Amino acid sequence: MKKMIICILLCFGLQNVQAQLLQLQDPVSSKNFNPEKYAGIRGTPFLQEKWVHGSVTTNLGVYNDLELKIDLYDNILFFNNGGEPFELIDKIVEVKLFPKWPDNKNELLFTKGLSQAGIKPEQYIQVLVGTGAVQFYRSDIKQVSEMSEINAGMVKTFANASRFYIKKGDQFKLIRLNKEDVMSFLIDKDAAINAVITEKKLNLKKEGDIAQAIQAYNSLP
Repeated sequence: MKKMIICILLCFGLQNVQAQLLQLQDPVSSKNFNPEKYAGIRGTPFLQEKWVHGSVTTNLGVYNDLELKIDLYDNILFFNNGGEPFELIDKIVEVKLFPKWPDNKNELLFTKGLSQAGIKPEQYIQVLVGTGAVQFYRSDIKQVSEMSEINAGMVKTFANASRFYIKKGDQFKLIRLNKEDVMSFLIDKDAAINAVITEKKLNLKKEGDIAQAIQAYNSLP
């Protein structure tokens, strides 16, 4: 009886694994990217034009060792399937990109599902600081702009707009990259943070330096 139960569980587990693999490998179960979709628009809808090594966490599990592109205009994630881009149709929770693979230290982490301060749940939001009392996020939005050119008429171009957000407790606010906006979230430990800023020569107009200041804040007792 025990052997029969184990066999049933193993079969069930294998079916789940096969189902996940089909989501990635079977073109019938995925949507192929149509390159003509953005014909006539200059620039790119993608976060990065080249394929980037990464992993994806979905409602069905984690897919590792994929080549990925994020379409920021339509908020779609594509994976490289034999040289062809296909849409991943699982419900996506998190995406990790490693632009300098096999170096996995410079990880770019993206999440979905935020719906505050004008962010839509379907948007891919980069997590700059994701743990601790204060979190820091970046949203890159692709928009299509039109301008008139001599001999070309109206020309459409993809333009990128970056927005930054800080979350602390119930607050989730769009900020500008400056010391005034950032320090308003760190004011209860301003003396210690200002000491860190001076010691490390941080410039709170730069996202990387802001992330360091927030991480320092989160590490304080």
